Amino acid sequence: MRDIERRSGLYEALAWSALFLWVGIASLVPDLPAGAGLFGVGGILLVLNLARRMSGIPVNRFTAILGAVAAALGATIFVWRQWFAMPPVDLGFFPTLFLGLGVVILAYTAANWRRAGSDEAHEQG
Repeated sequence: MRDIERRSGLYEALAWSALFLWVGIASLVPDLPAGAGLFGVGGILLVLNLARRMSGIPVNRFTAILGAVAAALGATIFVWRQWFAMPPVDLGFFPTLFLGLGVVILAYTAANWRRAGSDEAHEQG
């Protein structure tokens, strides 16, 4: 049971890191098609639930639905902007903020994952 909780926590932390990194990168790339950011967010959430499912961890319905909606909305925005030529929105400092948060969460997760693994090895040995 503890291993499942540990893996679930790892998957969630990696997904949060990927989300922040993706939003930061998507905001910095000027030629990214409209809707690609949301589509990527949806993809990350769907992959998170796929990893859960393949590891025997129950799928989180909220993030699965949110991922499907985000992916569908991203695809819709892409099509909508192509038809109506809507201008992009400038987010200013948000790309840097999201990239920073993603790197911090990833580093924190990696440090804690390593530490937790070595603690368990000492307990068993």
